[in-house]
Amino acid sequence: MNNVLKAYEKKIMLLSMDLVFVMVTLPLSLIIRLDLRPAVEWLEGLYPHYYLLAVFSYFISFFAFRTYRTILRLASLSTAIRVGVSVLVGGVTFFFLSTQVLKFSPVPRSLFLIQMLLLAPACLMLRFSIRIFERLTRQEGVGPNTLIYGGGLTTDRLLPMLLKTESKFRIVGIIDDDPAKKGCDIQGIKIRGSSELIPQLVEKYDVEQIFLSMPGVEGQKIKEIINRYSKLELKFKILPSPEEYFLENPLNSEIDIRDVNICDLLRRPPRNIDKEAIERLIGDQTVLVTGGGGSIGSELVRQIAQMKPRSLIINDSSEFALYSIYEEMSTRFPYLEIIPHLGNIADALVCKKLFSKYGIDIVFHACAYKHVPIVEFNVANAIRNNLLSALNVFQNASQQKQTRVVLISSDKAVRPTNVMGASKRICELLALRFSEKFSTTSFTCVRFGNVLGSSGSVIPKFMAQIKSGGPITVTHPEMKRYFMLIPEAASLVLQASTSSHSGEIFILNMGEPVKIADVASDLIRLMGKRPGEDVEIHYTGLRPGEKMYEELHLENEHVEHLSEDFFKVTLKFDLGTSFDDKLSHLISVTELGDENAIKKCIFDFVKAYEPEDKQTKVNKNSEQVEFREEHSLGGKIRSPGFGNKPLIDEATAQICVQALG
Repeated sequence: MNNVLKAYEKKIMLLSMDLVFVMVTLPLSLIIRLDLRPAVEWLEGLYPHYYLLAVFSYFISFFAFRTYRTILRLASLSTAIRVGVSVLVGGVTFFFLSTQVLKFSPVPRSLFLIQMLLLAPACLMLRFSIRIFERLTRQEGVGPNTLIYGGGLTTDRLLPMLLKTESKFRIVGIIDDDPAKKGCDIQGIKIRGSSELIPQLVEKYDVEQIFLSMPGVEGQKIKEIINRYSKLELKFKILPSPEEYFLENPLNSEIDIRDVNICDLLRRPPRNIDKEAIERLIGDQTVLVTGGGGSIGSELVRQIAQMKPRSLIINDSSEFALYSIYEEMSTRFPYLEIIPHLGNIADALVCKKLFSKYGIDIVFHACAYKHVPIVEFNVANAIRNNLLSALNVFQNASQQKQTRVVLISSDKAVRPTNVMGASKRICELLALRFSEKFSTTSFTCVRFGNVLGSSGSVIPKFMAQIKSGGPITVTHPEMKRYFMLIPEAASLVLQASTSSHSGEIFILNMGEPVKIADVASDLIRLMGKRPGEDVEIHYTGLRPGEKMYEELHLENEHVEHLSEDFFKVTLKFDLGTSFDDKLSHLISVTELGDENAIKKCIFDFVKAYEPEDKQTKVNKNSEQVEFREEHSLGGKIRSPGFGNKPLIDEATAQICVQALG
């Protein structure tokens, strides 16, 4: 609140100073018009009506063009244009009102032009005063010599902050591959030439680090730059985009210059998302995000809030995760109704009360246990959380009618060799079964690969191992995975929600799969070390339930290419009542709590809906369930155990069995 008040105070102060300049330049213009000769009679003729009318005319113009919104430290060419146009409009308005409408006592008409010529520089000097002062008093930074790669808008807008006297580095030049820019300068810093000159510049100026000032460039370009100059032992850092800095931190004088991370190397061009269609769907609707405190769920919440829903319900069973995202969203969107719902929707009663209380229109179901090794040791709990939460959501959504449900799935659901993937596959089939039975509710699934930056991601683990001196532990040198960034995943989910058809699975074009070993090597280089020399990579072998590589669809699924970014998958067969029987059997087995029996039931369930010639597929891609069990501790899966206490009470089990009945 205090920051908001300070911002308004600065705007009022700036507008007030402009109006003071108006009153000062009016008599000064008359004196200049009269060749500086005394003109007491003329000056007295201006008071008070000319002063009042001048202030009124320019106030209207300044207010209309929002000239008071300038952040002085960030004044630019657009600032100068806005001020110039507003002065011109204000001067013309002043002239027209005084001579044609109100017809005040005549004064030399050149008075109005002279005033505009005086007023415009005065207003501009005020707005550029801080930048001029910083430029005149600028001293070279103390610290490592630095090159900036990229001579575009980002560099131009951020240099005033980078060149502060307290900067902890010394900028010795700018690199840009455009030959027309060589020899020019930006904010007084010379463009030394193209990237081919980097080795010579590093030697000549003793350069220790390079700031990459290319916010829109693809990750492959960044990777090429780093690999090309890896032998120079330079540190590479990323400058934020002007939008990130100026819009998110307008009052912050510090720039967040961060290290290049693995997400930067995997950066892709923006996806072709139909934001208007998404906003038409979500706008003025009540939206529920389950698992809203997780990595994907929280990003969904952020993007959905921008689409102006009537209310946004965030569900999570973790109090801290729910608190964190609720506090963030309450601050960023104070006028949006945001409802934090703490509860486990695998509990049928909790889920039913949630739906009946809020009248939900759209559901994004991101609630799930996702970490493969952990789920392998907690089979019963994973089935309860992943399957029953989905079942409860689907059942309540189908009863409300006109509700859209989007299930967050995984590429591990395709020919799964682990419990997590198998549970996701069953949830996909469950959504498709509901789409067969309930035509008034839309059920859609979204399948994507590993998400960088999510909780439990391999990247933080690798970074911790590098910082401790290594080694980095990778399961297999040939293991590959599809990777994507959290915003990409969330945008795909939102795009899938606009589908007018039920019973579809959407897949993002995730490019080529990446070797985990290559990710580890890249991360070692990014942290200023050499793979195999400073930090070793050790291969530990596949863990329980892991594949060598993931697939995106089965042979009995029809794949349709929708666009460059999206694919759509539909089943070539109906599930029918046999699916209901298998679901009832799985729930009954889960109720007993025998994890080995649950696992057998899960994989039998999944195999029943795979192509027959692929059910016993054995190759380097995947371990069979039997192979995975042999590599578990002692040939058995450890679990917390439930004794004689049923995992699911009889009432809950009966509700689940009846959901499809």
